[in-house]
This record gives sequence, structure tokens and C-alpha cells, in this order.
Amino acid sequence: MVRGLVQSLRSLATIASHPLSLIPLFVLRNGWRTDFRVGELTLSARHSDLTAVSEVGLQGEYAFIRSLNFPDHPLVLDLGANIGCFAAVVLSACGEAEVHSVEPSPDTTAVLARNRQRYPELRWQVHHVAIAERDGTLRFSNEGPSTARRISADRGVQVPAESFDTFVRRIAGSRRVFLCKMDIEGAEVPIFAAGSHVLDQIDHFVIEVHGPPENGQLVETALASTFRRVQLISGRLSKKPVFHASRE
Repeated sequence: MVRGLVQSLRSLATIASHPLSLIPLFVLRNGWRTDFRVGELTLSARHSDLTAVSEVGLQGEYAFIRSLNFPDHPLVLDLGANIGCFAAVVLSACGEAEVHSVEPSPDTTAVLARNRQRYPELRWQVHHVAIAERDGTLRFSNEGPSTARRISADRGVQVPAESFDTFVRRIAGSRRVFLCKMDIEGAEVPIFAAGSHVLDQIDHFVIEVHGPPENGQLVETALASTFRRVQLISGRLSKKPVFHASRE
């Protein structure tokens, strides 16, 4: 346990703005935040956010998007934004992108909003809403690591919800969505099972799929019916599959 903690501290110290601040982050935990460099941006994170910081900031979870041929002023949707790590990668690759970060957890949204406020010059917007199968309100389990919180059938806080199609149409209108990333802790399964009418409007779609293998097969089949190319991203430490669908 001690060895694992030391290894975590050493790894995170390479992207921490003030490495010594990692000690109270691990010891005190609640209420303590530390700044980390993710791409070209600096983000504040809590202990419960360290999985996201590690996966994106250290392991390069979404590094492959840097190779995309970004157009002028691309529209990017970040569904399941956590504290903004994916947005940081996008905005580091293309500073003129219009990024909409969506997060249902109330306290995580607050951290995300503070990170966004550090960069008023960027076209980066934050939305406190859950992407779900239908519009309305729902229960959200808001305990534990921020990357594992999810929609719940009968417990948790109430949060506003929008269907995937509703949100895309509200934000994009008639515009193309250059890139949409979805990491919504299992809520993607009923969305894809029901079908979507807005995938034709998206040029690149990146999704992490949760649950048993058949969920991945369901999503991959749905993507293959709309996109020219569907690629399973390899080399990840996580066992959850990530697909990149594109029209190129």
C-alpha cells in the first residue's frame, strides 16, 4: 500500500504545478485541491478526481485526437466532462475550438466551472446536466471517485437531464459537430439501444463503453451503421473499450 502511494505521488508530481501540495491532497483529501498541467492548461483537482487526471494527463487517454485535422472554429461536445481534462486536451490542440463540457455531478461541475473560469479567452462552456435516454430529471449517485458516479434508479441527488439528441440539437442547431466525446458511465447503453437521429451530424465520435462485452458490441454496431470507420483504441490500461468513429 505504501509503495503504491509513493509511486502515485511520483507519477503525479511530474504534472503537478506544486509537487509538495500532493501530500495534503492524499492525507487530508476532503476540501484540498491541487493544480495539474493537462496539455497546455492548468486544472484544479480534488483527490476524487485523480483517476481522470492520471488517465488523461499522464497516460494520454485521448492523445490520439491531437492528430485530427481540426477545421477552423470546430464545435466539440464533451459529454461526461468531469473536471475538464478532455476539454484541456482539445483546447491545447486547437485553441479556437468551441467546447461544451457537460457534467451531472453538482460538486464536480463546480470544480469544472472554476477550471473554465481560469481561461475567459477560450470558447469553453459548462453545462450542469446529465445526458440520458430522455429529457427531465433523474437520480444521480454522487458518491465515491468522481469518475465512477452515475445515473441511479432509486438513490442519489436529483439532476436535470437531456436526451443525447435534444442536447446536440440545442447546442449545434444546423451546424456540424466536429468531435463528440461520450463517457457517461453506462448511460450510453439505453441511448444506443433506442437509437439516435443526430449521429449523422457528427464527424468524429469517441465513446467509452461500460458494462459487459455485449454493450460494446451494441455501440460498435450502431456506430458502424453511420460512420465510415470505427476503430477500437488500443494500448489503454483500462479494460473498458473506447471507440473512435469517423467519416474519414
